[in-house]
Parts: sequence; C-alpha cells; structure tokens
Amino acid sequence: MMDEKRKKRKRRRIRQTVGAWFTVAAVVFALMAAIVGILRFIGKERLLASAGNTAPTMTTDETIDSIDDIMNRQTKEGLWQEGWLQYEGRIYEYNDDIMTFLIMGIDKNGEVENSRDATDGGQADALFLVVADRRKKEIRLVGINRDTMVDINAYGAYGEGTDGSAKAQIAVQHGFGDGKELSCELTRDAVSELFYNLPIHGYAAVNMDAIPVINDAVGGVTLEVLEDIDTDKYGRSIGKIWREGEEIHLQGMEAYYYVRWRDRERFESARLRLARQKQYLEAFLERARSETKKNIMLPVRLYGDLSKYMVTDISIDETAYLAGELIGYTMDPQGIYTLSGETKKGDAYEEFYPDEEALKALMIAVFYREVEDVK
Repeated sequence: MMDEKRKKRKRRRIRQTVGAWFTVAAVVFALMAAIVGILRFIGKERLLASAGNTAPTMTTDETIDSIDDIMNRQTKEGLWQEGWLQYEGRIYEYNDDIMTFLIMGIDKNGEVENSRDATDGGQADALFLVVADRRKKEIRLVGINRDTMVDINAYGAYGEGTDGSAKAQIAVQHGFGDGKELSCELTRDAVSELFYNLPIHGYAAVNMDAIPVINDAVGGVTLEVLEDIDTDKYGRSIGKIWREGEEIHLQGMEAYYYVRWRDRERFESARLRLARQKQYLEAFLERARSETKKNIMLPVRLYGDLSKYMVTDISIDETAYLAGELIGYTMDPQGIYTLSGETKKGDAYEEFYPDEEALKALMIAVFYREVEDVK
C-alpha cells in the first residue's frame, strides 16, 4: 500500500516537473516571439522613415497635352500633383510602397578595416538595387554595370582635406573614402543620383571573402553556368573548370569564383560578369527565402556572422522586420533589370554609358506606378 502511494506521489511530481518545464518553455517562446515582434515593428518604422518622403526628380520630354482634358473631366480643382509625370501617354507617380536597398560587393579580402588613405577603400565590383514592393509582395533586382560613367566625389584625392570631382566608373567611388561608412555613403549617393535622386532605404557593402559564408549559410546555390570559366586563370585557384550550360551546385569558394571571376582579355567582361552576378543573386535570394521559412532567425544569425565582413546601415531590428516581411515575397516575373547603354574603350579602362531613354523606361517599370484614376 505504501509502495503504491509512493509511486503515485512520484508520478505526480514528474507530471508537475514536466508541466513546469512546458510552462517555462512556453513563456520563453512567447518572450522570444514578443522580442522578434518588437524588433520587427521598430525596424519597420525606422526603415520607412530612413529615406524620407522624397520622390525621384525624373522628368520626361513628353508634352502633357492631356492635362487640360484631365482637368475638365474632374470636378476637383488642382488635380495635377507635384511629382506626377507623363510617359508614353500615361500618367505615373513614384511608388511609395517600395523599399530600395543598395547591395555592394567590394573587391577586398578579409575583414572590413579603415583604408590606409582616402583612395584605398576598395572598388564596388558588384552593385545591385533590391527593390521590395510591399503592396505586390514582389522583389525586383536592378543590376548596375560597375563601369557606368558618373560624376564621383574624389574625396581627398588631391590632398588631405581637399575635395574634388571627376568623371569615372561608378565602382571606384567606394575607394574614395574610409573603406567603411563614408565609402558606402558616397557610393549610395552616386547611385541615387544616377537614378534621378532615387530614395535608398539602406545599404550593405560586403567584402568578397564573405561570399562563401553567405553561400553556405543557405546550403549552397544551384545554377546553370553562363560562360566557360577556368578558375586557374587569374587569382587564387580551386582547380575548377566549368563549361557553359553545365548545372553546378556552388559550395564555399566555388561561389566566390563564380561571381568574382572574369576574363580580362575579353571585351565587355564586366558586363558578362554582371550577368553571372545577377543570376547568382537571384538564385541565392530564392534559396534564402526557402531556408528562412524553415528558420525565421536565419537572417539575424547571418547578420552576426557577416558583421566583420560587412558595413551596413541596416540595423538588427530592421533585419528582423525584413526577414519576416520578405519571406512571403516572390521574384518579379520580369527577372532582373539592367541598364542599357554602350561600352566604349577609354584611355585605360572600359567605360559604360547608359542610354537615358532606356534608363527612364526602367525607372517607370521598377519605381513608378500608373495613376489609375486619371484617364
């Protein structure tokens, strides 16, 4: 009889202990969910405020012959709004439902450090705008040719404390700075100006040694090779030869070489490399989205792993918001947008000159929306 009572008391204590652990686990889970929720809310508010309420300053050459007709058909006086523009007979406005982020791949190895002088910040060999449409739940990518000729701020190039300007490839703008925040801000401003003072909500500049870390965090990336690549040619070798059309699964340094390699003896090699970088980034984002569905904390963990290789103005709370927000987004079915233009051989390097009309068409397609109630 006593043994039976002891057994019952023991079973009761076990149930109580297990129940207590379940309660503690539930409280911890609830606290974690609350913390993530708070981070996401704060991050959202900060991100949306970071670029202000300004719109691009783009204009078109079209005459707006239809404005009088529009005004006559509307009872509300002063219908036409600042920032509206007409393009191919339709009226458009800047899409303030989008968030735009600049991603920079810097041709530096190792951890991020201050540059030795004002011209040694490293070049931005990869430049992409990631555009998230919160209404359509779509992600668009815009690839920028590193050789795009723009007016750059040659900070400190002509003597300490002296600023100058020069016409140069947009990639070199990052070099004129401190290798950290100043370099990123100069590049962000150059990109913004190229796209008619486009608001940019955040940036992330990542040294090339981080590519294997990023790649392997999502389990690697599978894609079809776009051109023949011999990794023994130029740079550190991993003994790989990939043929055009071959399907490969990139792991570790393989990802580094796929996005970094280019045949310097081939004309427009920067454009060909940009095509591979676009392809890789699109495949990576899809893989990252899939893996984040399995583990919502993956972006936050990756943020920590990348911190020594990365300079960004996107905070941890903003990262938490983006992780939860973008998980349900799809890629724009139009694919990745690129600037159209002409590559010319300069005095020393190739120079890319965008076609202005094509750039305006891209702006309309990616950053504007039609004003539907104005016909």
